[in-house]
Amino acid sequence: IGIIGNRQKETSMTREDDDLRIRLARVHRILAAGEIWPLTKGHASVRIPGTEDILVLGHIHAYDRTLDTTTAEDIVKIDYTGKQLAGRVEPVGELYMHTAVLSHRPDLNSVIHCHSTYATALGVANVNVLPIGREGAPFYPKVPILDFDGQIDTTEKGNLLVKAMGGGCAVVLKNHGTVVAADTPENAAILAFALEDTARMQFIAASVGTPEGMSEAEARDTMTGHRREEYFLHV
Repeated sequence: IGIIGNRQKETSMTREDDDLRIRLARVHRILAAGEIWPLTKGHASVRIPGTEDILVLGHIHAYDRTLDTTTAEDIVKIDYTGKQLAGRVEPVGELYMHTAVLSHRPDLNSVIHCHSTYATALGVANVNVLPIGREGAPFYPKVPILDFDGQIDTTEKGNLLVKAMGGGCAVVLKNHGTVVAADTPENAAILAFALEDTARMQFIAASVGTPEGMSEAEARDTMTGHRREEYFLHV
């Protein structure tokens, strides 16, 4: 792997950072195993509690690495501006997805970017993913589409993403993929799978009729109290 910087960068990780790096690396491997993203495309991040620092995947793709092999050592630390604070490889180029969402949304702590097939296909067709089925409840009333298919590689483009997401937890990038965010990396992974499963169900339903999303009352019932506890993990 291409090593950058000096030894001081690597030693600036704390024990708490290391625990989060292990969890975040595991999320990358789970998403790769679940085929939610191609083995070379996608990345996740997590905010370090009580700080303005973020742990995010390093650019392992540049060194012929695939996401199913992600380890804690592949996770680097950046701040809200995107400046690298620690880690042995440079962060992914689309780090501004993560910095923008986490700096603007204190209620969210983890961001995942995928290139999932069905959700992206609906975005290409300008069809919003609806809250179809129980897994679709977090996406009420619909998942917005950002009509921008390039790389989110600047602060300005990251801000466009945040604006499109609004107060929700997901957005589809037209011709590009999806972004989801939650309170933990594990819950963000659940949302990534749920978004793709919901899009697939909507795609199938559209072949025989007109899909109808759940009502606000149904979505609220699913996402409150013990039902939400059943839906999400809390780590």
